Amino acid sequence: MHYPDYQHINQTYDLICLSPHLDDAVLSCAGQLIAARQAGLRTLVVTVCTAVPGASTTYSELAVEFHGEWGLSESEAVTTRLGEDRRAMAILGADFVWLDLDDAIYRMPEHYHSRETLFAPPHHSDQLATQLAPVLSHIAQRTQAPRWLVPAGVGMHVDHLAVCDAVHQSLAQHVCAYYEELPYALDAHEISSRRAMLPPHTVGTSDIGVVLAAKIAAIACYASQMDALFKQGGHTMPPLVTAYHQHVGGGHPAECWYQLTA
Repeated sequence: MHYPDYQHINQTYDLICLSPHLDDAVLSCAGQLIAARQAGLRTLVVTVCTAVPGASTTYSELAVEFHGEWGLSESEAVTTRLGEDRRAMAILGADFVWLDLDDAIYRMPEHYHSRETLFAPPHHSDQLATQLAPVLSHIAQRTQAPRWLVPAGVGMHVDHLAVCDAVHQSLAQHVCAYYEELPYALDAHEISSRRAMLPPHTVGTSDIGVVLAAKIAAIACYASQMDALFKQGGHTMPPLVTAYHQHVGGGHPAECWYQLTA
């Protein structure tokens, strides 16, 4: 089920995944979400940065560069990605809602105009976390989910960090597992760097062996993103994802997450 607006959510859920962009939930948590559905649990994916830019939008050089990498025009960039997300959600069997907030490259092009500024702490005037926090509080109250999967900020993407800030503001009383974001987590340095910034935490894993093939199929739905996400080419996605999850699980595929302890 696709909710047209978060205020239309009208049932409880067993597991919610909070996704900054139209691929993060699938890249990082599809295994747990598919396994949960197979166990009969109700799952919901909440994706934050999904707004379609208006016709009068002025695009930064960075946005134009990204659109070129995706092989999409300005007018079709986000709408194409929304279609990809629908197909991926069908594989997950998850209900989903798009929060219709702007991606950083559209939200603040004057500040997020280079890869250096995009992979850095949010600008002091960025309002994404402030906008998002009350929405998450509303969803948490409405759904009564006992567990959330939320981004840890591996890779230091500004949108992921802003979402982390919103989680700290709104979900402090809820059980949150902070997931390692792919593809950034393919780099061990990115993992160790981010873990050092987090409050005290424990590291956990979830077995995804029997659903790994379905996860890879779901990731492949984001066809426009493959070459951008996997720099040696989209064809490298299956072996890279498989090797990463086998490493996480010590030889048996698993997804990694962190539980804050303080």
